[in-house]
Amino acid sequence: MNDKSYVVALYTRMSKEDDDVGLYGNKDESNSITNQRMLLYDYLNMHSEFQNYEVLEFCDDGFSGKRMDRPQFGEMMDCVRQGKINCIIVKDFSRICRDYIEIGNYLEQLFPFMGIRFIAVTDNYDSKDGGKETAGLEVAFKNFIADFYSRDTSKKLRSTRSEMAREGKFASANAPYGYLKSPEDKHKLIVDEEVAPVIRKIFELKLAGLSAKKITIMLNESGIPSPAQYALQKKRGMDWRRKNAISGWDGTKVVDILKDERYAGNMVSLKRTLKGIYGKDTPTDKEKWVRVENTHEGIVSYEDFLLTQETFKVYQKGQPKEIDRTNAFECAHCGRKLSLSRDRKKLICRYGEVNPQAVCGMAAYSDTKLRETVMAALRWHFEQFLQWEQLRQMQKVKEEADLDTTLLERSIANLEKKKTRLYEKYREDDLSRDEYMVHRDKVNAEIEVLQNKVRAIEARQMMNQKGNARIDLLSELVHQYQDARNLTKELERIFVEQVLVYDAEHIKIKWKFDDVFAAMLGNG
Repeated sequence: MNDKSYVVALYTRMSKEDDDVGLYGNKDESNSITNQRMLLYDYLNMHSEFQNYEVLEFCDDGFSGKRMDRPQFGEMMDCVRQGKINCIIVKDFSRICRDYIEIGNYLEQLFPFMGIRFIAVTDNYDSKDGGKETAGLEVAFKNFIADFYSRDTSKKLRSTRSEMAREGKFASANAPYGYLKSPEDKHKLIVDEEVAPVIRKIFELKLAGLSAKKITIMLNESGIPSPAQYALQKKRGMDWRRKNAISGWDGTKVVDILKDERYAGNMVSLKRTLKGIYGKDTPTDKEKWVRVENTHEGIVSYEDFLLTQETFKVYQKGQPKEIDRTNAFECAHCGRKLSLSRDRKKLICRYGEVNPQAVCGMAAYSDTKLRETVMAALRWHFEQFLQWEQLRQMQKVKEEADLDTTLLERSIANLEKKKTRLYEKYREDDLSRDEYMVHRDKVNAEIEVLQNKVRAIEARQMMNQKGNARIDLLSELVHQYQDARNLTKELERIFVEQVLVYDAEHIKIKWKFDDVFAAMLGNG
């Protein structure tokens, strides 16, 4: 039957954790997806009976043969049950499964019942040639060996990974987003400078008061590739399986990043485990995690990481949802927070309410008017910032020229060469020892002056970098909220540190970006 109604399925599989390769990292190229496909197509080309048949491909890249819940394998079996496939071809038995009992059920019961011809190329097995008395025994024995190998490998891998975890070594197949595996040591992480700024931005936005949802929206609106999209672009990891799906940022990934201590330079391992050799990947109790400090360069400081953890709201089962209690409005006289009155229209001082003799006694201010005043001030700062930002861009070129140390470093290098020539003259008796010492000390003094200038410029560069991070963050927020008209809780949380209320006409505002605003207005 040489027609398109006969369908051949080619199935390939490669383990995510390289279960099919050597324990010591020597990758067996014969098991790679590319080489499996080449082998299967070579088999088709060498057998004329397959020339005119329709061919479907199913590939599970990154799934262990110990698991049967593989997406592409499941899709292929659905096609089998629907009668859409007539023949399945694999490299060897272990591509289907490493459990010798399970694969025996497929070969001896399911496939024959469904009328499926099964071929394992390198095992020289073709169910069409059935009837051999030793075939069943041969298949069972080979899969028993495969299953034994899998169990032995699993045990060794568990032991090896536990040891590596205690040593603070990275042992996963793919580096976390924001890091790369070091070319010199694959068990050490190095910063991926291309996306590290994204990680820093996420932490900065969270510390500025934004929720994971808001951060997610900003990342997607900014067109920043998600970790999956970035992996696809760089051809890293297993994210190619989602190449036809929209895989943008989601809140879960943002929260995962914010709670991942590895971004602070500490290695945390063994957070998940397999329950039994064929069990599901499950999280382990936090007490069983292995944590080693300072194993690699952090993208954010440990202090910022701890501060970020404090920003997460804690919800208790059975308790009402936590209310946004952001409140920057304070009584300038007693320092207490102002509260909304029962009618939700007035801000009142609870202390003055029960102490009529106090300066703030019976104080009540229009919530709407106070918020309008603060919003007007905030919008004025927005306008000033946007104008200042344009001027700053024009000044940036000059500032970079002033902070360029190239000429100074060139002068230092020339003076070092001069010292070498002085020493050569001294060795050749062209200079006396005293003359050499005088000239050398003079050159050293000149070098020290230049080195001090370089250090001063580098210090200014570091200060500018820190300042620029704050400016860049404010710039992003200003551009996002420049059209806002009302002081919402969100705006209050992001921009307002404190509003001291003296009376209905006099207030003092402290902004969360006071340092940038002061520099912008020429006061710092």
